[in-house]
Amino acid sequence: MLSIAPLVWGEIPVSDMNRAVAFYQQHFGVEFKRDDMEDMEYASIVTEDASAASIGLVKCSMSQPSMQGSTVYLHFSTHLQPLVDKLAAANVNILLPVTPINDGECGYIALFADSEGNKVGLWSKDK
Repeated sequence: MLSIAPLVWGEIPVSDMNRAVAFYQQHFGVEFKRDDMEDMEYASIVTEDASAASIGLVKCSMSQPSMQGSTVYLHFSTHLQPLVDKLAAANVNILLPVTPINDGECGYIALFADSEGNKVGLWSKDK
């Protein structure tokens, strides 16, 4: 058994960094730290716990937005249904409505399409 969680960070590919940052700020109220490098644009979600695993938006030639591939699940709310309802009301494409995992014992998930055409997951302990 591992003594620490193996996830360090995840990346969500974007085509337009400004549009993607605005999307996540508008719908989830998060702040980003921009770290543009020579061959990529990068924006990581700012958290109070700087040592916690986090998510970044990345624009570079090696990463393209997609509905296929790995799915990142984000935890932005203690209750998932109101957040998904808010996204739907803003015309965000909900790919999977709020769905219980193991009858809710392991929380709830939903999937949406972000502004860049990525399939992104949401998770919360409570519906």
